[in-house]
Amino acid sequence: MKTNYLVLLVLLMFPLSILGQFQKSIQVTNKHFHDLNIAPLDNTEDYIVAGNLFDNTMQNEELMLQRIDNFGNVVWFKKYTHASLLHLRSFDVVTYLDLVFVTGSVDVNGVRKVMISRFDALNGSWQDTRYYELVDPTFNSRGMEIEFTNSDADGDGTPDPGFVVTGFFSDCYTLDINCVDNNLGFVMRTDLNLNLLWTVEIDTNLSGNPQDYDFANGITETSNGFFISGSATGNFSGTYQQAALHYKIDFAGNFVWDNSYIFGNSNDITVDAYYDAGTDEIYVLNNYSVTHYFGVTVINNTTGVINAAKSWYTTQNDLNRYGFTIMESGSDVNNLIISGYDRDENWVDGNNNSLYGETNIFVYEFAKATGAQVGPAYQYLVPNIEPTGDNFNFWLFQMPLVYYPDISFYRPIPGTNGEYFHVGYRRTTATGDVEEELFRTPGFLRNECDHLIFNLNLSALTFTAVPVISGFIPNNVTPITLNEVVVSYTDEFCMQTLNTTEEKENKVKIYPNPASSYVRIEAEYDSDFTMYDASGRHILSGNTGEMSQISISHLAAGIYFVEISEENNNRQTFKLIKK
Repeated sequence: MKTNYLVLLVLLMFPLSILGQFQKSIQVTNKHFHDLNIAPLDNTEDYIVAGNLFDNTMQNEELMLQRIDNFGNVVWFKKYTHASLLHLRSFDVVTYLDLVFVTGSVDVNGVRKVMISRFDALNGSWQDTRYYELVDPTFNSRGMEIEFTNSDADGDGTPDPGFVVTGFFSDCYTLDINCVDNNLGFVMRTDLNLNLLWTVEIDTNLSGNPQDYDFANGITETSNGFFISGSATGNFSGTYQQAALHYKIDFAGNFVWDNSYIFGNSNDITVDAYYDAGTDEIYVLNNYSVTHYFGVTVINNTTGVINAAKSWYTTQNDLNRYGFTIMESGSDVNNLIISGYDRDENWVDGNNNSLYGETNIFVYEFAKATGAQVGPAYQYLVPNIEPTGDNFNFWLFQMPLVYYPDISFYRPIPGTNGEYFHVGYRRTTATGDVEEELFRTPGFLRNECDHLIFNLNLSALTFTAVPVISGFIPNNVTPITLNEVVVSYTDEFCMQTLNTTEEKENKVKIYPNPASSYVRIEAEYDSDFTMYDASGRHILSGNTGEMSQISISHLAAGIYFVEISEENNNRQTFKLIKK
């Protein structure tokens, strides 16, 4: 059973948007947002959100793109269709210079085909779309992730700028693990003009298995090739189940090493990876159904050998948090950040409303060397219910079967710990529409509205090897033309809930304010406090009972924030002006 939380970021006197934070919702009438990905744009502070707009039946989708500025404002918002082809759908997005590239699928005469589309980032104008047939025209296929690469694709010593796409192809029209022996992962390489260079299939090639989990869902470029994430089909004590794919190919698509494995009792999957050039190690993010949580496998990039001492998985009594994205921490290069979605959560807001949310974002920081948690982990509490009817619904299974979109990215800012951007969901009670929820948070990771704090337990991983094979396959490419339409929308910034009960329980005064040389903190109960500057950098910490008067004479004039933290994880944040 879930635990009820009352963990609110209470903002008195001034909102935290002064820090550059925002949290906002975007709504399109009678549409559900789904499959949302986020990607930064080059040479600008703006970014792109890609995904799909579904009708209320979740049977009909429209590919959509947005450009969002650094303050959460929509620069442009468009959707794209084909005149006759159905089910044009986005699964991932990447940017390159002033261009946006999307991969996904489109229905061509009753068969789904891998699709890549190119758009102008300035105004969202469509430029080019290709669909690809793998092996033969009867196979259904989908692109799950796309990344830009400047690697040598043909071994002639010259870089070949272009894209690498992972996904899967199958006999079955829908995502189906019972499409026995005919789900196969693939890696596809194109040039900048989306022309095919090579395609590789990835398979476990088992006979007699009742279910087939061979899916490729991600790419991480290393110094000498591509690490491919996803899942394979493995035999564990006589039972076939989903195994975590850990597979390496070189820049020309040739096999390098395989260290795929089974850890849990049912479903294991690799969802993302981070390459550390300094140590030549790959930090692989995995999800395990046996724990209802995530873990990290550390692999030598050259040899493929797993470093068991640095590999781990997490647990907590509160179940169902799954990792989606892994990236380097902005506050310390020795740490990494994992962001993901909590399957379901219950909490009580500041007005004593009982709320429930599916697919709530969390962020978790840990040390590369040990896996130890660094600081508090935050979960952003947003009411939401995942719409049913689509076979890529996140929670059809215990955890997402194959699809893990890019939900976060980090942007460095000189002199600060930088900022994190995330994309999630909110379902309104008034209309039932699933909205898009956007977050911008400073380097200390928490959002400006309702959130909770949690700590996880760390344990050692065990591995049962699963052999995976690969080989080159034929392919074919066809250009098509898309139509574009400007989308009408409404948006709303999150308003912080003031918790009057919390205010009565611990009355806090900060004075003088403005101040020049010192400030006093008076709290009814001893509480920890932390001071941040306007960019979110930590200035100092202490306890109100031990350090009621704080010297600020050494600080530059400007705006600062003092956060009061209590034992029950309730927090109050005050603006302080230094003269």
